[in-house]
Amino acid sequence: MRFYRNILVTVFLVAAAPSMSAISIEECYRLVRENYPLIKQYELTEATSMYSFENAAMGYLPRISLSGQAVYQSDVTEFPAAFSDLMKMVGIDMAGMSHDQYKVQLEISQTIWDGGYSKVQREAVKAQQEVSELTLDKDMDALESRVNQMYFGILLMEMNLQTNLRMDTLLTANLSAVESAVKNGTALQSDIDNITVERLSLRQQRRQMEMSIRSYKDMLALMIGRKVEDDEIFEIPEPRIVDTSRNLRTELMLFDARLKEIDTRKKMLDVAVMPKFAFFAQGWYGKPGLNIFDDMVYNRMSWNGVLGITFKWDISGFYTRKNDLRSIEASRRSVELQRDVFEWNLGIQNVQIQNEIDRMYDLKASDDEIVRLRESVRKTSESKYRNGMITVNELLGDIVSENNAVTERSRHHLELLKNIYDLKILYNQ
Repeated sequence: MRFYRNILVTVFLVAAAPSMSAISIEECYRLVRENYPLIKQYELTEATSMYSFENAAMGYLPRISLSGQAVYQSDVTEFPAAFSDLMKMVGIDMAGMSHDQYKVQLEISQTIWDGGYSKVQREAVKAQQEVSELTLDKDMDALESRVNQMYFGILLMEMNLQTNLRMDTLLTANLSAVESAVKNGTALQSDIDNITVERLSLRQQRRQMEMSIRSYKDMLALMIGRKVEDDEIFEIPEPRIVDTSRNLRTELMLFDARLKEIDTRKKMLDVAVMPKFAFFAQGWYGKPGLNIFDDMVYNRMSWNGVLGITFKWDISGFYTRKNDLRSIEASRRSVELQRDVFEWNLGIQNVQIQNEIDRMYDLKASDDEIVRLRESVRKTSESKYRNGMITVNELLGDIVSENNAVTERSRHHLELLKNIYDLKILYNQ
């Protein structure tokens, strides 16, 4: 029977009771994001984008420049000699312009219309910031999958540890009965040895489990940035509903942002070939000035000024525009292809996880009954052994079978939960 005929996935499992020293998977998700070194990159990205945006917004601020020069010219403008001689005859000395010239100039330029360049530049900055932030989000989202592996691994090992302790308790109880039988002459010393060996093996396994749990907790502690105590309880996650019709993956938003960024590149091509108008004003003190005749007669410093409107149309952008548009279109198709591949892979992962959840549901449907029957068989075997009807090896076999059934039930329980949480992460919910 399939449990995903509709688009909703849910499971009704009893979560562990909250504890003062408990840790939850949601808390781990939050802490791993706060502790991950890349989180600082958000601030850097935002600051960089803010500076770039402010610079782009200054496109219509006036441009002011102060310059100066001192030059010596090998030749200057002069009147013909005959004209100079004629002027001397009437008492006017026109020696001509000086070979040394000086100027200190202040220039102000105010853009009237830049063809829309400033506006598109601000749009490009916003688009680039969105791409950068979503790229960071994508990297951060990947952390949750790693948390799932660690968290459910710890839960599974702790459940196996509890099963191990339960089996140790059963063996200890049966060892007391066997020891009494040996004293009464109805059992052999080898029966005690068999149970003792099994207990020693269990305790070896338990020690390995405890070391593995500590290792996993240490790795998780590094990820979440806080110590995880030995006695800290890991809560079994609460049931979650995953709506597979709502895909909130950051990658899909990132594809859209990259397409938006490509659109701004096309707009930049459009404004690059637009004419630009500006108002300008120049004022300078020096020589020569605008009145050349005055400079030729008096050779003195003077104040000068110019006002006007400039027009500039750079048509070189038309030379490469066709190829630039083709390049932009190729980039767009590449992003769309990457999105199609991503959605295709996502669909495959969705089918795999849902099939695994269905399989776990099918197995869990009979787990409780299997454990109940194994427990009944074990109790019967204990009675048979006390009555001398079976050997201790047969009794141990039934105890191990019950322990395996309990272990499998726990594993199916946690694998079902893990797959549901994997599906949750798959759709970023």
